[in-house]
Amino acid sequence: MQQDKDGWLFFEYRKGGGIRHNGEFINPASVEKAIAECDSVDDVFVYGVKAASGAPGEKDVVAAIVPKEGARFDPKEIFHACRAKLDAGSVPSYLQVVVEIPKTASEKPLERYLVQMF
Repeated sequence: MQQDKDGWLFFEYRKGGGIRHNGEFINPASVEKAIAECDSVDDVFVYGVKAASGAPGEKDVVAAIVPKEGARFDPKEIFHACRAKLDAGSVPSYLQVVVEIPKTASEKPLERYLVQMF
């Protein structure tokens, strides 16, 4: 958080900590929580890609999802859960179904690989 010379306070996101979508900052953790609560989801990671609109600095929200083995995976269920639990601007633009989410040895998702696969 910073304060300017006029006393206004500004909150800063940690680099990569928020996704700017339609002029709002989306917290990926809240989107991940909404999706992770779906019975058919084993793992999820939410990130941003360059907006299809081409607007500078804007990103579209992508949810990389690993379905549970043997579960019936229905994308409509994911979108329905997101619409019920999140603000409209936080609903992912895309679902990316993957076998696994690539991670570092310390279990941090490797976003760059997901972006390449996208």
